[in-house]
Amino acid sequence: MNIIEVDDLNYKAYQKLDIAAFSIASPGAMGEGGSIYIIDTEGQIYHANICHGDNCIQSKHIKDIIPVIEDIQFHIFGCESNNEKWMALYLGFGNYLVLIKSLYEGFCKKRDDANLDSPARLFQHWPGFMMGLLGKEEEHLTMSKIWENRHQMNV
Repeated sequence: MNIIEVDDLNYKAYQKLDIAAFSIASPGAMGEGGSIYIIDTEGQIYHANICHGDNCIQSKHIKDIIPVIEDIQFHIFGCESNNEKWMALYLGFGNYLVLIKSLYEGFCKKRDDANLDSPARLFQHWPGFMMGLLGKEEEHLTMSKIWENRHQMNV
């Protein structure tokens, strides 16, 4: 799995992504606070962080990569989309997910079929659910596996 890092030095190269879904974490969220993970329609994963790490991206540049973010309202315990082509879900513990509407019902079915026992499980499994919907082999991909992969890439 190749994860592309996006930061203030290279963000302009990623302004035309065909995004299927993205997660965003508030600075104090469970997992990696301030992180943004994007999965495009080809199953490529991108990562950025607005507050932690050596190569952060300024929050003002996020809208250049993810224009729809301006149509999303984030609340302390939820989020909602003001864009008819996008749906927003709260993953719990300060983490949010926004996905294209055409994949929303399938995502909810995968979530329901998985019979997850806590909100933290949805946070862990959303990348695999998306990969499965996109027809990619990584349908069991978790956030833990993504973090492990990023750590190995940075060592």
